[in-house]
Amino acid sequence: MTYRYIRVEQGDDGIVVLTIDDPEAKNAVNWVMNQEIIAECARVEADPAARVLIVTGSGRIFCSGGNIKRMTAEGKSLEPPNPSLREELYPHEADIRRVVVGLRRLSKPAIAAVNGPAVGSGIGIAAGCDIRIAASGARFGWVFVRRGIVPDDASLALMPQIIGYARAYEWGVTGRTIDAAGALANGFVSEVVAPERLLPRCRELAREIIDNGPPLTVQLFKLALAESLHYGLEDAVRFAERAQKVARATADHAEALKAYAEKRAPRWQGR
Repeated sequence: MTYRYIRVEQGDDGIVVLTIDDPEAKNAVNWVMNQEIIAECARVEADPAARVLIVTGSGRIFCSGGNIKRMTAEGKSLEPPNPSLREELYPHEADIRRVVVGLRRLSKPAIAAVNGPAVGSGIGIAAGCDIRIAASGARFGWVFVRRGIVPDDASLALMPQIIGYARAYEWGVTGRTIDAAGALANGFVSEVVAPERLLPRCRELAREIIDNGPPLTVQLFKLALAESLHYGLEDAVRFAERAQKVARATADHAEALKAYAEKRAPRWQGR
């Protein structure tokens, strides 16, 4: 599939690298870009050969959020053109919100390789991923309040899950921009590496996931963990048990036990 604002590479190892690619606009999100990211997430979900998604930005910027020049010119925050009836009724399915929610709902692991500044909805895209690794020169600006708006890209709902309520509140209400060390300290990113090590490190982590866990089990684990955030304890346990029944019935479960008994690396079949 050919895209205008993103680049996608998928290797034989199942690692998909999605690069936000509009350097002239500082990788700011736009409606077409968002549709392309949504489409690529759907493709990754449906492709059994795609095992892990890595999201990064081109050049020295991860994503600068909404196009501030357009907002300044129009005097308001940006919304998608001509929203459909479904988008009107279900705002989480519209534009940037669908991108961020879609990354979280993707059953396959998503890793944000934050190569540079992540601002506004760039924070949302990173928050939608399951793991965030930053280059040492990255900066993080959750700056919505400084623009007179609240984070409506789903990051407001996700941030307390990631870093806790108190830290999320302080960061969001002050509109601070923090460096990579600050993002590591508050738990938003799990690692900070040298810029030249960013993608190699994300690939190493992706390979660890691919090698150590059967494809379906990895997907089931993410779905069950995500559901546990929204269910009460008993409902979460019921969902996990249903996921376990699916996992137990897979050929890869039998292979995992056989490989352990034979003291060898397992050979996953994805079924």
